[in-house]
This record gives sequence, structure tokens and C-alpha cells, in this order.
Amino acid sequence: MDRAEHGWDAALERLIKRSIWTIDPLSKGTYKVLMRTEHPNASCNVERPVVSLRTVIIAVGAAQFMLPFMLSGAGPLLPAIGRDLHASAMQLSLINAAYTLSLAIFHLVAGRVGDMVGRKRLFLSGLSLFVVMSALLPFVTNIWLFLCCRFVQAMGTAIMNTCALAILVSCAPPEQLGRVLGLTSIGVYSGLSLGPGLSGLLGTALGWQFLFFSVVPIGIIAWLLMYCNVRCDWKDAPDDPFDWRGSLFYTLAVSLLSIGAIWLFSGAWAGVLFALGVVFLGLFLWEERRSHHPILDVAFLVKNKAFALSTLASFINYSSIFGVTFYFSLYLQGVHGLTLLETGLLLSAQPAVQVFISPLGGRMADRHGADIIATIGIAVCGVGLLLASSLDGASSLWVVTLVQLVIGSGIALFASPNTSAIMTSVDEAHMGQASGLVGTARTLGTLSSMVIISLTMNAYLGDEALGPNNIPEFLEAMHINFALFGILNLLGIFCSLGRMGGRVRRFSHRLFHPWNHH
Repeated sequence: MDRAEHGWDAALERLIKRSIWTIDPLSKGTYKVLMRTEHPNASCNVERPVVSLRTVIIAVGAAQFMLPFMLSGAGPLLPAIGRDLHASAMQLSLINAAYTLSLAIFHLVAGRVGDMVGRKRLFLSGLSLFVVMSALLPFVTNIWLFLCCRFVQAMGTAIMNTCALAILVSCAPPEQLGRVLGLTSIGVYSGLSLGPGLSGLLGTALGWQFLFFSVVPIGIIAWLLMYCNVRCDWKDAPDDPFDWRGSLFYTLAVSLLSIGAIWLFSGAWAGVLFALGVVFLGLFLWEERRSHHPILDVAFLVKNKAFALSTLASFINYSSIFGVTFYFSLYLQGVHGLTLLETGLLLSAQPAVQVFISPLGGRMADRHGADIIATIGIAVCGVGLLLASSLDGASSLWVVTLVQLVIGSGIALFASPNTSAIMTSVDEAHMGQASGLVGTARTLGTLSSMVIISLTMNAYLGDEALGPNNIPEFLEAMHINFALFGILNLLGIFCSLGRMGGRVRRFSHRLFHPWNHH
């Protein structure tokens, strides 16, 4: 009898490791989701195989809220931080630069490490690191130590967000992945919209320190939800060695390219750093092509057209988003004379519409195809950016708001469906790399936008602050960048059409001849 029971347990464990159990619709929130992978090293707790998908969505949404909230919320508080830490303007500019650089470095690395040690385990480690750094930052009294802690905080953010996306894709039923990603993206856009306003409120009432204190309870709740409700872990390569050489080349390439590009006009040293970054980027790609266990499988990236084009489309779109907030903030205050509070309220229109439309975009992606909806989204975003390139000093605030709503709608229709297209184009063995590359494309897109804006502003305004005497030059710079960003997004349509392959003709027929479609 004991032998029979043991044999039954062994058979059940094998079945659990090779199956997907899904019961109850998503609206009830509970699934028996054991494993989407057939990898023998993927482990689940056999005694309690129930995972609450609703709980996972909440935990992942909370994690994705904290990244943009920390990035957008720190901006309004930089003057107060500078006064308390006796920091120069250059040092203050490094606060968000250090955060963004850390994200660019660790998104890709975390994807590979998660495949080795387990995505849930690494998610909890990254979240713990983020919470600890957020609790320590308010007590730091030296600007250089503050920058170091900010870098480490972003490292925790990159780790938890990369693993969160991979966990979510592994738990969600494939036919509802778009909807699930749309729901969790509410956290991203809520962080973007609440960051500036809430940080200003907290900074005025309690001090800048409470911006960092505010995310500690959110992080603790997300940690407990994931730890207590996810009894599975995903290890697709537990015995593979880590690619230390490739990671080193990648870190040096991203760091040198970013620093050299941002300070390109500061001296010849910046150009030297940028050139060295190009060299290390070449060494990184060469190393990854010859490595048996790369952090970025270049051969797979080249062969998988859908994955490569979707990632390129994501990079193009995110290289435009940063410029919208930057230019609109200066435009509303410098050209229209709005106060900081009025500007913040008006700028909240774009992320607000993204919060409402993003779940709709996810459901549409499940129904009509993620690549189709993403194509429509990037096209709408491109049109909105081209409309923004026509704004001038006589444009009414209603027109400015309308342009923001168009751009926000495009972003909401593009982001979640495109992420769904990326994650469904890879097998389980490449899930960690794909998740890491999603975050890397977003961050590198943001860095590219910073560089483009910096070069344009330096060419038209130089070192002068925005004032009544140089508003025409500012508007010309804004027009050029918005036109460039709009054209790039319209070119991104070809990335979406390219990954659709033979379905382009069927999509065009359904779009222009809907009466013939049954």
C-alpha cells in the first residue's frame, strides 16, 4: 500500500510539473496554475498547488507602480533634496541619471539570473532590496552616499520588475494574457500620474523624506502577497553557469555610452567615453555570439523576427515618451505661464487616460491579436506627436489637453499588447531574457530620448535658461523633436506589420472591407 501511495504521489508530482491547471474564470480570481513550462527543474509545492491569479496581479501591479512613481516623483523634490544635502546642480542631475542607468544595467542581467535561481525567489530578493534602500535613503546626509543608495534602489526595482513580468506570464492563461497585462499596467500609469503631485504634497507637508517612506508599506504588502500566495517557482536553467564576462562587457557598454552621450558637450572626455562604450558594445555582442550560456541570446534574437521587431517597436515608442512630459512641462510654464500646480494637473490628463484605456487595450489584444492592437496604438501615438509639433504660443490649453489624450490613448493601446506579443513569441527557456529585454528596451529608449533632447536643447538654447527672450528658439526645438518622435513612431508601424507576416493582407482586408468580414 505504501509503495502504491508512493507511486501515486510520484506520478502526481510528474503530472503537476508538466501541466497547466486552470479552473474558474479570471473574474473570480483563482486558478490552479501549477506550471506553464515542461522543464523538469520547474518546481511547485504539490500539497498546495493553488495560485490566486488576482493576488499575483495585485502584487505585480504594486511592483510596477513603484518604478515610475520613484522616477517621476523625485523630480519635483530635487531642490529640497539639494538644500538638505548641500548638493550642486550637477549632483542633483545625477539622482535620476543614476536611477535610470541602474535600471538599464540590471534589467537584462536579472532576466538571466531569474532563470537560474528562480523567478519568485529573485523577485522577493529584489523587492527586499528596494524596500530596505527606500527606508534608508531619508536618513542619508551625504549626496554621494545618496547617489549610491539610489543606484542600489534602482537595482532592486529592475530585479523585481523583470521577474514580476515573467511570473505573470507564467501564471496567466495564454488566451487572457493581454487582459492581465492591461490590468497590471494600471500600476505603471498610476505611478506616472501620481508621482509628481503626491511627491509635491508630501514634500510640502512632511518633507522630501516621506516620498521614500511612502513606498515602504506598499513594498512590504507586495512581498507578503507574493510569498504567501505563489507556491511555485520557475527555474529554467538552474545548472547553467553565469555569463560574467558578457555581463561585464554589457555593464561597461551601457554605462560608458550613457555617460558619454548625456555629457557629450561637456568636453572631449565625453566623446572618448562614448567611443569606448561602442567598443565594449561590440565586445559584448561578440561574446554573446560565442557563449554557450549568454545573458542575451543574440542568435535567437536574430532568428525570432516577431521578438526582435516587437522589442524594436518598444524601444522606438519609449524613446518618444520621455520627451512628452519634459517638453510639455516647460511649454506650459514657460510659454503659457502656468504655475507648477496647474502644470501638474494638466499633465495628469495623459497618464489618466492611459489608466482607463490600458485594460481595454489588453482585452482587445486577446480578442483581435496583440500585434494588431499594438500597431494601431503606435500609429495613434505617432499622430499625436505630430500634432504636438504644431503647438505654439497661441495654442489653447484645450488643444494641448486634446493632444495629450491622443498620445496617452496611443501609448495605452501599444504598451500592454506589444509586451504580450513579445512574451508570447518566446518559449519558456527564453522567458527570463525576454522579460529582461522588455525593461531594457524601455530604459534605453528613455536614455535615448534624454540624449536627443539634450543635443537639441543645447543646439538651440545653449546654457541659457528658458525665458521670454528665447521662447521662439525653445518652440523650434520642441517642434523638431516632436516631429522626429512622431515620424519614428510612424516608422515603428513597419516593425508591427513585419512581425505579422502573412496576416498583414488579412488585417488590411478586415480594416478596409469590414462589410465582407463574417
